[in-house]
Amino acid sequence: MIFVWWIRRLHGRYQRMDNFRRLGNYVPAPFLLFLLAFSSCRQKPDKADIVAQVGSRYLTRQALEARLQRDGLEVQLGSQFVERWVNREVLFQEAQRLGLDNTDELALELETVEKEFLINKLLERTFQEKIIIEEPIMRSYYEKHEALFKMHESQVHMFHILTETREVANTARQALLAGQAFDEVAQTYSTGIFKSSNGDMGFVKENDIIPELRRSAFRIALNQISPVIRSDHGYHLLKVTGKLKKDDIRPFEDVKSEVYARLRASKERQIYYDLVYHLQNQTHVYVAIPTAADSLRATH
Repeated sequence: MIFVWWIRRLHGRYQRMDNFRRLGNYVPAPFLLFLLAFSSCRQKPDKADIVAQVGSRYLTRQALEARLQRDGLEVQLGSQFVERWVNREVLFQEAQRLGLDNTDELALELETVEKEFLINKLLERTFQEKIIIEEPIMRSYYEKHEALFKMHESQVHMFHILTETREVANTARQALLAGQAFDEVAQTYSTGIFKSSNGDMGFVKENDIIPELRRSAFRIALNQISPVIRSDHGYHLLKVTGKLKKDDIRPFEDVKSEVYARLRASKERQIYYDLVYHLQNQTHVYVAIPTAADSLRATH
């Protein structure tokens, strides 16, 4: 969903609908349970297609696959989704039995969810049609706002391999010195959490890394492989590919995504208010906000 922070503040209730959509979130609101019912079949499908049944409602295999695909969930999570569907369905049916679905509060909440869902879709389409941010625009913004990208403390761009034994670390180091790519060596030998990113830790501050690594990281020459470093976590190898000192301006390539996000947020905000202004001028709008005095008179 395209929804930056300022739109979330204007349409805060949308978060509840977003949470409801995600597997694993617990939202014990009757109107959400009511919405969930529409994902189940009311008419009995073929027995081979039924994944779960609660009372007279069914969850079909097709509906399950469509929901997993829409939410970007792995097939392996299907059993968890079915369990959650059953739990919510029994709660929903109990809420119905108690008559909790026949309330003005539910109608208001459903209206709110519908409006905010459609507003989000409208904004998503409008942004897609009108926002184009090309690299020359990003570079121009970067050059005019360099102060935003000034370093407040020294950092290094560090690659890291962690092994359990010195022998394995020495083997990995010899492979690196022989010219093997760092990402290949990291995938082969590293057991650290950054293995999934080929050992790339990105830019790190001095205080963000343990003292044993800090000393080497900020002294080693660029693109050199460190000696094997021992710590309580195991045996480490480091490679530093970039250094930034305090008050240095971060390179454009390193902040490109941040520049894009800033420009995008600004354009979305402007398009939002332009759209609201245009639509308000296309229809009749009347506003009469009660004052404190009006409220006082209404109580007497």
